[in-house]
Amino acid sequence: ALDQERLANEVWLAFFDAEDQGGIDGWPWSVGASYMAANLPATPDHVIIVDMVGDADQRLTWERNSDPELLGLIWSVASDLGYGESFVPEYGHAVLDDHIPFVEAGIPAVDIIDLDYPYWHTIEDTPDKVRADSLQRVGRVLEALLERDGVAIRKGDAR
Repeated sequence: ALDQERLANEVWLAFFDAEDQGGIDGWPWSVGASYMAANLPATPDHVIIVDMVGDADQRLTWERNSDPELLGLIWSVASDLGYGESFVPEYGHAVLDDHIPFVEAGIPAVDIIDLDYPYWHTIEDTPDKVRADSLQRVGRVLEALLERDGVAIRKGDAR
């Protein structure tokens, strides 16, 4: 659990749906994220999307449409925690995902995603393919990132 005493930044948690319907009879992609990005009550400093990270063969690379500074920070935290085998600091795929509406709104955003998942968009993409240790690694990295000095994740903040 996040240590609220160490948490220097406000955290919003959002769950998006209707991301993968783009192209069906002209439907747009990332409906939920697009709506949120267009209707934000305040502009966040950063957006971190977590998508398809539970694979047993987890290999998370830098998504090409993501903010490079924030990618570097997240992967540095992962390395500090000993998760270098899962968080590989090299560019992988570029993907149209829920971070794009925020990128287009000028908000630094990243997509932590494992696209090398053979069951993606198949009927074999079932809960038995998810591994608790893979989810735990990502959760622990995000927890450590959010609890870090506060200043470290605020771009341009001189506090």
